[in-house]
This record gives sequence, structure tokens and C-alpha cells, in this order.
Amino acid sequence: MARKNKSGQINFFKSMGVLGLIVIGAIAYGFLGSAPNLSKSDYHDKSIPKDRCLSCHMKEAARNPIMPHRPMENCLFCHRPAGE
Repeated sequence: MARKNKSGQINFFKSMGVLGLIVIGAIAYGFLGSAPNLSKSDYHDKSIPKDRCLSCHMKEAARNPIMPHRPMENCLFCHRPAGE
């Protein structure tokens, strides 16, 4: 009996696997880059500790937006200062 050649099928699944990894990587990169930049303000300085940021953004204040996520180790992990 003759054996069927499945090399075309294997190449298709390899190429779809690589394409899937590229798409997942692009989505992850887009998600990490989606955080808005910090506005220009004296309060948004790189040297300010996290606790000071949380004191403004965890309570309802007149002009401060509420933080729509859990507190992280550092705000600058996702948010970039204005002008960078």
C-alpha cells in the first residue's frame, strides 16, 4: 500500500500556528500600549510615590478621574508622562 504524503497538511498547520502567535503578540502589544498618557501637571511627576497617586484617583474628586483598574506597583508601568 502506498503511504499518503501529509507534508502539505503539516506545513499548513505550522504556518497557521506561527500566524496565530503573531496575531496574539500584536493584540498583547496593542493592549499594553492602550493606557493614556498622564496629563501635564505638577502632580504627575516621575518621583511621586504611588500612595500619593492613589489618594487622588481612588476617591471621587471634582476634577480627578477615578482609576478604572486595580492598583499596580507603579503608574509608569503603563502610563507615560506627557511629552514622552
